Amino acid sequence: MGYTEFILTINSSCITILIILAIILLVATRFRGENGYAAAIIVLPNVPIYIYNMSRMLGWHEITLFMFPISYSVNTMLMPLLWLFTLRNFDTDFRFRPIQLLHFIPAAVSVIIVLSLSTQERMDNIIYEMSGDDMWVGNLNTLIILFQMFLYFAAIFRYLHKKRHYIKENWSDAEYLQKEWIPKLMYLFAALFVIVMTCYVIWPRTDAWLIQILNVIAMSYLTYNSIAHPAVLSTTEEVSATENNSENTPSPVLDEIQMQEICKRVTEYLETSQAFLRNDLSLAMLSKETGIPQKMLSRAVNSYMKCNFFELINAMRVEKARQLLLSPETSGYTIDSIYEECGFRSRSTFFLAFKKAEGKSPAQWLKSQKNETF
Repeated sequence: MGYTEFILTINSSCITILIILAIILLVATRFRGENGYAAAIIVLPNVPIYIYNMSRMLGWHEITLFMFPISYSVNTMLMPLLWLFTLRNFDTDFRFRPIQLLHFIPAAVSVIIVLSLSTQERMDNIIYEMSGDDMWVGNLNTLIILFQMFLYFAAIFRYLHKKRHYIKENWSDAEYLQKEWIPKLMYLFAALFVIVMTCYVIWPRTDAWLIQILNVIAMSYLTYNSIAHPAVLSTTEEVSATENNSENTPSPVLDEIQMQEICKRVTEYLETSQAFLRNDLSLAMLSKETGIPQKMLSRAVNSYMKCNFFELINAMRVEKARQLLLSPETSGYTIDSIYEECGFRSRSTFFLAFKKAEGKSPAQWLKSQKNETF
């Protein structure tokens, strides 16, 4: 297989795979939540470029000339789409507004620059690319992408860092687990960008095959996790108004007696209603059910009980797990079946919470309890 056939095979295969991934994602998720953004990330910044590479290699000059401005434009869309995807996942009030079109100014500028060239200049640029190098248009496009990479990844990771504390304070176990893969996706994209840019500096024509292969890996991860962790719409939509009101309300000033009373009231409610066994329980929902303002509830738990909402709920779940592990009535239960009974969404979260509380895994703890009994 020659180089031309290799490029053709890689690009045509990647086009097919990415389109199939986007269709699977949208059908499986029924276009819900942030999945429209995920599908856009899969198709928009990638497929037109791969079509351009194929037509260039096959000598389809009319298609190549048509795709030339499009490919130089859409490859500047990936970073803005990743940013909007992140916002859509972690901001319950996010709606796409016209002002957010400003993120796509580089795409519009790239189109204008390329279209300002004559047909002959564009054709010369395409032919020069075949030699394994870029003219000034390609170099400018690379600089734009590099600038976007540093700017948007810095913004994304800063935003995720700021959101981490808020999530642990306010979100339910189910919501947290549904989103925990997204930071990993961003780290994956960042790592792939570094690999791609390093290889591009060494040999520019890796943009005709290496990027495609790495993109399929990243997009497969995106598709799998979007389907495996569907949006918890009911919880998020139900409490978003409460969270907004809480954020706009000044922090309450509570004395120790008030905090003690609030914590007692909340603990009694959780124990009586067994609400902590619900894996979708969030701080906002608990605030609504107890009638205690969310910020007041959070402040009391943090200051008086010296823990956050997540830690309080998980401590009660671990206590329930200990009871089930020792109870003769549930002696036939496996450890894997117990975590769901206790309100944990996943086995890993259950094991981490249990080990944090007891210093041992559930199996080790149960074995030590049996040894003490005998």
